Amino acid sequence: MASTDPGRPRRLHPSIEDVLPVSGKPTIAPGATPSWPGHEYGPTPIPAPKPSTPGLPGGVRRTRAELEALRDDAALQYHAGEQAQVQVDEDDHRVRRPAAAAHGVWAVTAWLLRELQNAPISGESYEYPFTKREVGRESVHARDCLEGNDWPDLDKDYAAGVKAAVGWAFWDWKVRPVPPPA
Repeated sequence: MASTDPGRPRRLHPSIEDVLPVSGKPTIAPGATPSWPGHEYGPTPIPAPKPSTPGLPGGVRRTRAELEALRDDAALQYHAGEQAQVQVDEDDHRVRRPAAAAHGVWAVTAWLLRELQNAPISGESYEYPFTKREVGRESVHARDCLEGNDWPDLDKDYAAGVKAAVGWAFWDWKVRPVPPPA
C-alpha cells in the first residue's frame, strides 16, 4: 500500500477512511441512547451549579446560622481540651489532638463569617466576600500540610480541622466536623 508518488508521504498501513468509510452522521444501534452531546435527541443538559448562600463567600452552601452554630460548638470543643469531640475523617490522618482540630474548624468558620481578617492557614487577607477559589486555596494548603508537602510548622490536627470545615461549608453531604452539643 506504499505510495510511489514522491510528493506524498509513504503510508505503512491503510487509511482509516479506506477501512471504515466515514458517513456524514454516525448511525445509532436500535434501542441504544447515544452518550455524546448534540445527538439527535438533543444536547445533554449540564446541571447548573447550586448557588452560594447570599452574603457569604462564593461556594459556601451553609447558612449564616449554620456557620455561627458550628463556630460556637467548635469554640466549646476547643476549650474542652483532650475531651474535645470532632468528626474529622481525613484519608491518612488520625486526629491525635482533637482540640487543635476544633481550633481549625473554629478558625475557618470565623473567617467565613468575616470575624477573622486573615485566612486560617496562609494568613492572607482577601476582600470580602471571598471567592470560591480563595476559600478553596485554604483547603489545598491544609491538604499540603497533611501530606507533608508544605507548611511544616503548622499542626496537622489544626490543618485537618481547616480542611474538614471548608469541605463541610462547600458540600451538603459532608459530615459536620464538630457535633452539636447533646
